[in-house]
Amino acid sequence: MLSIENLHSLIFGPVTVRISQGQAVVVKGPSGSGKTRFLRAVADLDEHQGDVLLEGRSCRGMPAYEWRQRVRFVPAESGWWHETVRPHFADETALEDRLGALDLRPELLDLPVSELSTGERQRLAFLRAIEDQPAVLLLDEPTAALDEQSIARMEALFDQELARGAILLMASHSAAQMEKYGKRSLTFDQGRVEVSGLAAAEAEAAGAVVASLAQNNAEGAG
Repeated sequence: MLSIENLHSLIFGPVTVRISQGQAVVVKGPSGSGKTRFLRAVADLDEHQGDVLLEGRSCRGMPAYEWRQRVRFVPAESGWWHETVRPHFADETALEDRLGALDLRPELLDLPVSELSTGERQRLAFLRAIEDQPAVLLLDEPTAALDEQSIARMEALFDQELARGAILLMASHSAAQMEKYGKRSLTFDQGRVEVSGLAAAEAEAAGAVVASLAQNNAEGAG
């Protein structure tokens, strides 16, 4: 269970939601509405108020490196710290099978990262992110640079991650992705966060958060 409790910053929120293993949540809204900042806050990468707990353990009570191993943020354009791709991976045997699943050639592993296309880097970054099976994947526009065939291959891996019990929070502008994974969603717009697709108890808590935010906005406007 991932519990997000009154999470907010100057840009977004507050957000209160509980997400069970194997569930996906689409994070949607216009550019600049706080989607990326929200994902980074859940990963404890940006300053925020409120709390995030994984299986009852708060990110505040866990060393940062341990939290980020278990709650993994994958930006639209990931960073690379070695010149070539191969040193970024520990298990090359498992990697070979996954390369094929994303239609990536093994020889890409020995090329300079700077010579890869944006789509190749995006797919490889996702493979790097799932190598040690984090409990939570925070995906920021994970297929924005991909064609339809590559998107289908990536989504097949998303489904595999969900099947093993991972939690996915995915910021996306793709209407097709919103439809496929949007049974649960967080919609960001001008400081408001609308939560949908929750169980009854969770929906009640989320409604209280939205009402509180509306009151705060009204007081601020006054």
